[in-house]
Order: sequence, then C-alpha cells, then structure tokens
Amino acid sequence: MEQIEEAVRCALDPESPHDVKVQATQYCDQVKQSPDGWQVCLQLFTKVPERRSETRLFALQVVEAMIADAGVRGSANGAAGKLETTRKVLLEFVSTQYSGDRYRSEPGFIKNTLAHTITVLGLAMYPAQWPTFVKDMIGLAGIPDATGPVSEDGASVGTGNLQPQLADFLIKVLSSLDEEMVNRAVPRGAEELARNTEIKDAMRVADVGRMANAWYTVLSQLAGTHTELACGVLQLMGAYVSWIDINLVVNQPFMRILFELLRVPALRCAACHCLTSIVGKGMRPMEKLCLLQFLGVVDAMAQLDASDAEFAEEVGRLANVTGIELTSIWTDKAATGEAQAAACAMLEQLLPLLLSFLSHTQSEVSSAVFPAINDVLGVLKKLQREGVALSTVQQQFLTQILPVLVEKLQYRDDYAWPAPSDAAAGDTDGSLDEDDDEAMFSELRHSLRVFIDAIGQIAPELYDSVVLATAQDIFRQCSQYGVSAERAGDEGGRGRGQLGWVRAELGIYLTQAFGERLSSSKGLRFGGTRFAQPNGAGSGTLAIATLKDLLTMMIQSGIVGSSHPAIAPMYFENLVRFGGYFEVERDAAAPVLQSFLGATGVHHQYRSVRPRIWYFLHRFVKLLPAPALATYSSDFVSAVAGLLKISADPSSIGVGSSYGLFDSQLCLFEACGMVLAPPNLEDSTRMALLQYLFDPLFTGAQHTMNAQPPDQLLQDQRALLQIHHYLTAIGSIVKGFPDVRADKAASASAPEQLSASTMQVFLKAADMCVAILEALCTSHLVREAARFTLSRMLSVLGAEALPYLPRLIDSLVSSCAVEELLDLLGLLGLAVFKFKPYVAPTASELLLPVISKVYGFLDQVAQTGATGTDEAVLLQDLRKAYLTWIAAIFNSDLDNIFLAPQNAQHLVTIFQPIATQLAADHSNPQSQRLAFGVITKAIQAWLVDPLGHHTLAMLTPAALAAINNSASASSESSRPRLRQAAAQALGVSLGSDSARETREQFRQFVVSSVLPACFAAPTQAGFDLADAQSSLVVAEIAGLLQMMLLSGAPDVAGSNGSAATTMSAPQMLSPPIGGDLNQNQCASYLSTGLLPELGCPANMATEFVQALGSLDQKQFKKYFVAFLNNSARP
Repeated sequence: MEQIEEAVRCALDPESPHDVKVQATQYCDQVKQSPDGWQVCLQLFTKVPERRSETRLFALQVVEAMIADAGVRGSANGAAGKLETTRKVLLEFVSTQYSGDRYRSEPGFIKNTLAHTITVLGLAMYPAQWPTFVKDMIGLAGIPDATGPVSEDGASVGTGNLQPQLADFLIKVLSSLDEEMVNRAVPRGAEELARNTEIKDAMRVADVGRMANAWYTVLSQLAGTHTELACGVLQLMGAYVSWIDINLVVNQPFMRILFELLRVPALRCAACHCLTSIVGKGMRPMEKLCLLQFLGVVDAMAQLDASDAEFAEEVGRLANVTGIELTSIWTDKAATGEAQAAACAMLEQLLPLLLSFLSHTQSEVSSAVFPAINDVLGVLKKLQREGVALSTVQQQFLTQILPVLVEKLQYRDDYAWPAPSDAAAGDTDGSLDEDDDEAMFSELRHSLRVFIDAIGQIAPELYDSVVLATAQDIFRQCSQYGVSAERAGDEGGRGRGQLGWVRAELGIYLTQAFGERLSSSKGLRFGGTRFAQPNGAGSGTLAIATLKDLLTMMIQSGIVGSSHPAIAPMYFENLVRFGGYFEVERDAAAPVLQSFLGATGVHHQYRSVRPRIWYFLHRFVKLLPAPALATYSSDFVSAVAGLLKISADPSSIGVGSSYGLFDSQLCLFEACGMVLAPPNLEDSTRMALLQYLFDPLFTGAQHTMNAQPPDQLLQDQRALLQIHHYLTAIGSIVKGFPDVRADKAASASAPEQLSASTMQVFLKAADMCVAILEALCTSHLVREAARFTLSRMLSVLGAEALPYLPRLIDSLVSSCAVEELLDLLGLLGLAVFKFKPYVAPTASELLLPVISKVYGFLDQVAQTGATGTDEAVLLQDLRKAYLTWIAAIFNSDLDNIFLAPQNAQHLVTIFQPIATQLAADHSNPQSQRLAFGVITKAIQAWLVDPLGHHTLAMLTPAALAAINNSASASSESSRPRLRQAAAQALGVSLGSDSARETREQFRQFVVSSVLPACFAAPTQAGFDLADAQSSLVVAEIAGLLQMMLLSGAPDVAGSNGSAATTMSAPQMLSPPIGGDLNQNQCASYLSTGLLPELGCPANMATEFVQALGSLDQKQFKKYFVAFLNNSARP
C-alpha cells in the first residue's frame, strides 16, 4: 500500500522529476491491470486511519475499473465474487464511517466518487445479484422501508432514525444513478441501453415507491433544518419524474409540501424547478389536462411573489411549460371538444402571467416564456388563416403584448458601447468582434421580431397602429428636437425633448421591420415609378405609400446626424435594402449621398462601423442609374480619397483570402470606378479623376518593386502584400466599369463604353500587372492579385485584353496550386464563351499548357495518393472544373482549336484519360457524366458535323429534329457559321486532308476506347443503376451511343468533307434514325464486333442495335438500363 501511495504522490507532484513521474505512472497502470490490484486498493480506501485523499481517489478508480471489466451485467467469469466482496466492504464502510462526524470532514470529491462507484456496482448487480440495492441504500440513511404510496396525511412514512449525513449520501447515489442510467446526454451502447431498461422495469415494481417515500421523509422532516438536502431531493424528483409513476409524487401530501416550499426563499427555486418537471412530463392529452387541473398551477403562480429575478426566471419557466402543454391540448385533434375548451380557458387565464414575465426587465426572465408565446401566436395565426374569430381575451392579449414586444426591441439605457478610441484600439480589420452581450441581444431581438411579425399577420391593423406609429413618432420627435449621440434616454423623458440614441435606433429598426414584413407578406418591390403589386391588390397601394412616407420621414428627420455607432449602419442599411425607393424619389439620392460622404458616414468617428458603411455606400452607388452618377463623380472621389491609402498588414490575413480592413477598402475603390464609368461624364474629368486614383497605386507598386531585387522581394511578406493590395485596388476600380458588350454583329475589340484615353489607362495598368506577375510569379499573393485584376480587365476591355491572357496563363500555370488552377479554368471558360470566336487563337495557344498542368496534378496524386480529405475533395473539384472547361470550349463552338496544327497531333492523347480514367471513375458521378458528355460533344463536332454547319450548344440528338425544320431557312444565308469563323481565325481548313486524317484518328480512338468504356463503366462493381446520379451517367452514355450511330450513317460517314465551308447547312438525321442499319458502320461494328466480344449473344446484340436505331433518346435510355441489368445477371 505504501508503494501505491508513493507512486500516486510522485505521479501527481508537479515538482517530481520527469523520469520519476513516468515510472510512477507506469506502476499505477500496472496496479490497475493486475488481477488482485482492486483488492489492495479496496483495502487501501477503507483503511483506518485514512490515507491521502489522492491515493484513495486512485483506489476507487481501480475498483471502478474492475467493475467495468465485469461487464454491463456483471456476468464476466469470476466477476460475481469480486462484486459481492466489493459490495460488502463498501456498504460496511459507509454505515460505520459516514454515520458520524467523518462524513463532514470527508472531501467532497471522495464522497462523489464513492457514490459513483457504488452506483456502477449497483447497476452491474441489480436486480439479479443485488436485488436490495435501493432498499439497502435507503436503509443506510435510517429511513424506514416503505413501498406503498404516501397516505393522504403522510402517516405511512415513519421517522425512523434518519441521519442527515447518510441522507445526503443517498441523494448522491440516486443522482449518480440517474446520470448513469437515464440522462440522455450520456452516450450508451445497445447492450447498456437494454440493461438500463430492464433495471427501470425492475425498479418500478417496488423500489421506485421506496424512493418516493424516502423523498417525502427527507422533505417532511429536514426541509426546515437542512435546506441543502431538501434541494437535493427536489432535484431528484424532477429528474426521476420523467419515467416513474407520477402518482407516487403527485398526491396531496407531496403537493402540500411542494407548494409550501414555493414560499420558502431558500427552497422556492428548487421547488419551482421540480414542479416544472412534473408539468412537463410526457402524458396523454386528457391525463395532462387532469394533472394541470389537480395541481391548479395557474392559480398557484398568480399568488407567488416573483419580485426576485432568479425566482421569477424559474416561475417563468413553469409558466412557459404550462403554456406549451395547454396549447398542445387545445390543438390536439385526439382530445375531446370539452378538453380543448377547458385547455383554452386555462390558457387564457395564463396569458396575463405570460405577459407579465415577458415584460420583466431582465432578459433571462422574459426569454423564459418565448417558446410558449411562440406556440400561442402560432395557434392564433392558424385560426386567423382558417377564418376563426379570436375571442375577446385573445384579442386583448395581442393588444397588450405588441407594445411590450416593441419596447423590448430597444437597447437598455445602460448598454455600454466602447468609446471611439477604445473601439479603434487593436482593431486592425476595422470591425470589432461581436461580444457576448451584443450576440445575446441580437438573438433576443430576432426572437422578438418573429413574434411581432406573427402579430402582423394575425392583426395587420394593430401592427400598423403600434409599430408604424412608434417609428413615425420617433422621427417626428427627432425632426423637432434633434438627436443625441451621448445620452441613451430622451431629454425630457420618453417621447419628450431631444431624442436619445436608444429610441433613435429603435425607430430605424422598426422601419426595417415594417419594410421587411411588407416584402415577405405581400411581395412588394419598388419598380419603375411604383411598387410592383401581386394580383393588383388594393392593400398594396396603401402599403406602398406608407413605406415610402416612412422612409421619407427617416431621411428628413436628420437622425443620421447622431454619431452613435448604432445609428448610421442600420440607417444606411435601410436605404440600401429598400433601394427601389430612389426610383420613386429620385431627388432623395443627393442628400442621402451627402450623408454617406459625411462625418457620420464613411468618415464615422467609430472606426469599427466604417467598413459596414463603406459596403452600404458601394451598394447604394450600384442602385443609382449611371447617368445620375456623373453629377457626383468629383465630389465622391474627393470625399473618399483620404480613405484609400493602402497599408499592408500581414497580421490581417485571415482564412479564405481575407485581408481585414483592405477588403472593405475595395468597396470604395469599386464605387469610385462606378462613379467614373457613366458615358455622360466628360472625358477630361474622368481622366483627371482616374489619374488621381491610379497614380498612387502605380507609383506605390513601382516603388515597392524597385526597392529590392525580386529574389529578396519574394522573401518580404509585407512588400508582397503591399503589391497585392495595389494590384487588387486597380482591379477593383476597373470592376466598377461595365462589362464589354460582345455580340455577333459587332467586334468585341471595340468596347463602346470606354473612351480611347480611358482604355489607354487600363492597358497601362494591365502592362504593369503582367510585368509584376512575370517577375514574382512564385508568390501566391501576386498570382491571386494578378488573376483578379486581369480577369476584370478582360471583362471591361474585351478582345483588347486578350493579348495579355497567354502571359497571364504562362505565369500562373508555372507555379499555381490546385485551388488557383480551379479559378483559372473558370476564367478560361468564361473567356472562350464571352469572346468567341476572336479568342480562338489565344485559346489554341493555351490549350496544351493548361491540360498538361491539370494532368500533372492528377498524375501526381495517382502515384502518391491523396494526403487527406481536403486534397481528395480538391482533386474532385479539379476534375469537374477541367471537364467543364473542355465542355465550354465545345459549347462556345471553338472545337476547332483542337484541330489547330500544334494541337491536332495530341488530340487522342488529350481525350485518352477522359475516356479511360475520368469516364471510368464511378466514385464521382458528376465528373463521370461530364466526361461522357465531353466525348459526345467531340463526336458531334468531328464525326457528325465536321464542316461546322451547326452550333454545338444545340446539336444534341433530341434537338436535331428542330434543326432539320429550320435547315432550309439556314441555307439561305451564305455567312460562315461561328465554328467556321473560328476555324478561319485558326487557319484550319475543315475540308483539308490533315483535318480529315485527324478526325479519322479520333474515330478510331472512339471505336477502340470509348465504345468499350460505354459498356464497361455502368457494369463495373460499385456502379448503382438505381442511384439518381448514376442514372444521369447512363443517360449521357445513351446519348453518346446514339450520336455515334449518327456518325456511322451513310450520308454522314460517307461524306468526303470536300464541300466549301460556307455551303448551306445540310439536313441531319435525328433519333430514331431508322433506315438500313446494315449500311451503318457503327451499327455493324456494335452488332458483329464489340458486343459479341463482350460476351453478348448474337440475338441480343442485334436487338440492341435495332433499339439504338429505332428508339428516341428517352425510350432508348430505358432500354439501355434494362439491357445493362440483363447483362449483369449470371
């Protein structure tokens, strides 16, 4: 024993040498694992005089480990004897040692651990090996054994020799029993759950009655002298009532004591909590109604003194549960009409109590009744929808509760906001983190809004008379007396004198609530010179005028003049949220913009609110029509210029490319671009302002680049971040300009919205951006900034920016990560779609480098494997992005870039992995479907319509019939098609021998690799034909097979391709193809070659080919699924 005590001491002593600690810990583990270690530790724990507390705690842990090894039911080999010995020793220890003064001196953690040890011992032995577990524990406390219900006068419970200290230990054991057996927060296995159910069933026979009598004994004899024991018993009753017979505790003796304790200050909270658990017990509606009527809980609550906040919160919870139960009975269809009426009457009696708790100044008390309020309002909404008239009491409740809810929406007068200097300290990103108080208030306000909006649906007139009138009164008061930023309350009391910031914020918030309710309930939107109204509802017209007038009052009140940080952000948010107002009131834009640019706007003294205001300014500028912006351009740029200084802070870099305050500055840069973009702005003014904005960025970037050599610059994180910010700011200004319009009639190389001088400034910026990227391409920050900026240049400059695209891609591809490649593929897909066919030469030049980079990543992972879930997901996204990009090339009619001289020789190499790897990977059905879809597009382009007469975006088997119907009209035009124009731009002759040779190589590849994959992919192990995603893959394969059959038709396959590229579009075949399939090359190969090679019988192969040629796309897909299912059968 001495060795164990010394080992425990050394293991826990922070001053012990490390090697000694290790040895001591190892020795303790050996004791736990040794066969007789539990016996030694049992003796060590019970030894008198007692050992050190730490040693005794370890001893109990060893004993518990032995009990755990005995199994859930204590049935392991040899366990019965060990458990019986442990039971005798521990019970003797408790009865002899805890009956005197030692219990008071025993450390609390030892008593709690011993109670837990006896509990797990009882769970392992009860009822088979220790059927008297509960009886023994109650007997130790000196409580007489009694199993029947407590009599009406409580006489069935004797006094015995009740010992308070052992009663306390009994409470600990029963609490631990609930924790181990019933508490749902504790995870348990199936065997343990089954055992616990058996134990509860056994306890219900008699032991639960014993416990109830023990509880009554303690409450009746010790509540006046040992309040802590009474609290413990009340907690036990609340915990056990969920699964025991409720009649054991809900009877006259128990309830008499319980209701008496509700008036004892030291016990009333625990008594109320216990009563709440009783009321909330799961029962049938009629039984619950009888329970509530027996308890008379509504009348009892009305008589309680709930002036203490803690007790008020408990009573509020009781009222909340009572309200929920009554509402449930009222609306339960299984309840009788009489029961529903009785529940409704009790609920109406409860409503004033709910209202009183809701009105409490403490948010914890008021929020305690939120669930009941929500249920009541939910029922009233349902009644209103069903056309059922509300009772007088219910209407009165709505009339009384709405002002209370509106009042609680406002901040407390003592709410502490930081001073401007405090708000700025350590605030590197310009937005203070929301503290706990603010988060709690936001959650409270959200709940209140739900209730207020519900009342708005039930009683719209009441809503308007309270919410709307309150907001209007606040704005009138502000217009007359002004608003204070320092004082919370109104100067002369509520509604009198200068407005305090609390009610000022409330008025702005109610304006938002009013507008949002109109938008959600009536679908109102500003449009043109009026709101758009659903079904021309007359009520919508009044709502339109009301909201418009309310916004006008808010603007004209001057409420935004308050510098309090709660005012301006929500004020500007309202203006942006209901931005259609400025389509109606165009003259209001000027004063609002002036407020935005003033001291309580973008220059707010609280730096913590500036970023949000900057964002709203960006949104506001977007709302205004471009011609109107020209008027404000000079003043706007001058007002925000001081906020545009860029200062890189590496510590501000966050997750997901977040850069703190700079992210908000970008809103200002983009807004500057938007105010300089209007065509009606004089070009000289625009150029002067652009130079004013761009010069610091150009100069800063050049200075940073020249300050040190590139190799040193790449090691300087702050300098790289500064360059990143300069380039991104340039891109944001450009982003403010509208995208170029590229259509079929006009060249995208001449964007009409840009003057020549503006274009030159942007091209200069693009030159600098590309030059910096080429010098610092290994920096992720520089690559990110350059990709963003040049993508914006591409959108605004159009084809003028295409020459920069190869340089951008070359620099990015050489060093980019997988995440960057995903963005890059998206950019390329957008470029080929938007600037077709002019982008064809550039896209052709970039094709192989980008594909090589993609396959480089995929091959690397194929060899080494994904290092984790995140990388595996990224690679799936890369496959999807790559295939989407290839599909975008076809859908943009730029398929002929694959036939360009530098790419044609690699055509099969490009498509081989798509057919053999990506199309075969059933673990990612989306990518698998895309892979087959890309190949289908390639077949359409090069084997079905090789001379480019039809657009590929439309050329699907299902759409060919529609194309045929318009073929004659199309043939009247001799203008080259888009695909033909792209081929001309590439210098590719679609009818040349080299083009035909390339297409023939592709046909052979399809025959040798793709067609076998069409049957191998859906029949491999793991491919689920019943899965929805897999079904889409099968549909894509079916479309591919039909398209390949089209390519084998005589008038398609037999074409020599010698026709001029400007010939009229021929009429195409469409499924069902029909005709003589014996003359179809693909049909012949399938029926006599591929399918027999795959083990398909000749008759089945012939039937398959006939179905392929005779069924439409939808019918053939169904047939194909059946064919695959039949093929899978042995």
